[in-house]
Amino acid sequence: MKSYVDKKWMIIFLIVCVSCTSKAIKKEAFPGFKPFFDEYGVQGCFILYDLKNDNYEIYNSQRCEQGFLPASSFKILNAMIGLETGVVTSKDMVIPWDGVTREVESWNRDHTLASAIQNSVVPYFQEMARRIGPERMKKYVNEADYGQMDVTAQTIDHFWLRGNSRITPWEQMNFLLNFYQNKLPISETNIDIVKQLIILEENERWIFRGKTGWAKQDGQNIGWLIGYYENDKNTWLYVCNVEASDNNIENFKASRRGITEKVFKSMGLME
Repeated sequence: MKSYVDKKWMIIFLIVCVSCTSKAIKKEAFPGFKPFFDEYGVQGCFILYDLKNDNYEIYNSQRCEQGFLPASSFKILNAMIGLETGVVTSKDMVIPWDGVTREVESWNRDHTLASAIQNSVVPYFQEMARRIGPERMKKYVNEADYGQMDVTAQTIDHFWLRGNSRITPWEQMNFLLNFYQNKLPISETNIDIVKQLIILEENERWIFRGKTGWAKQDGQNIGWLIGYYENDKNTWLYVCNVEASDNNIENFKASRRGITEKVFKSMGLME
């Protein structure tokens, strides 16, 4: 009897060990990434995922569990939903300017989906969201497991910008993994269109993709840059989340891409 019990617990132990070793390694990157945040005078967190080695490096893991408004980082999913529902028929489809003059000069003209992502044109995506409608939007957002979005008829054109919607940096990373691996409830054709639209920089050696976001939450500026970097040897997915007061607005705006590029350059990449 004792021998049977011993064997039973040994089997359980081995199963647990195999299960543990199959999970990605996660390690705190502090203080490795901290100087990059300090340079811009911002608070925040960073998640870097090495796809080839199934390894995470994390700065400020506690903040990575907190929820924030996704702001314009949601445009990645919004664009795919627009394409999937046929509300937007191609990257070149124009939604005319509504004639309302806004503070951002580049928004005050007609835009295609491609130019709307490039210039982060909020009115274009608001009109797209209204055409998608709350029922279809909520369905796709839920199926994509995209945080906790407050999608209603009243919030359809701003739920990602203000209000009660929240997504954690870890949830952003989970979304990015599904996006990169084509595991979303979206056709590969439409996923690939959006992947091409979020290229920030590329050359013959590497491609750097990403989408920024900027929202006001609890009196603070919350910023994002989410995406991935790939070369012929590997792919690294990243989520950069930053926070600053209005007194540091210029550094805040530059910090999202600045911090991310410093992380990759510290690894000998993006040279």
